[in-house]
Amino acid sequence: MEPKKVVTNIATSPKILSQIDLIKRATKGDKNANEEVIKRLSCYTNKAAERKEGQPGE
Repeated sequence: MEPKKVVTNIATSPKILSQIDLIKRATKGDKNANEEVIKRLSCYTNKAAERKEGQPGE
């Protein structure tokens, strides 16, 4: 027999929950949510590019 699956409660931070809600709203066509997602993603990609540029030896 297979072992029984155990249900565990997982605590999710409010920040993650708000991001999930934002993505759900954006996929349903909410223009404001879509713009916010784009703004957050562009901010993230800009930070990643800055980190790469600042690495020594390049």
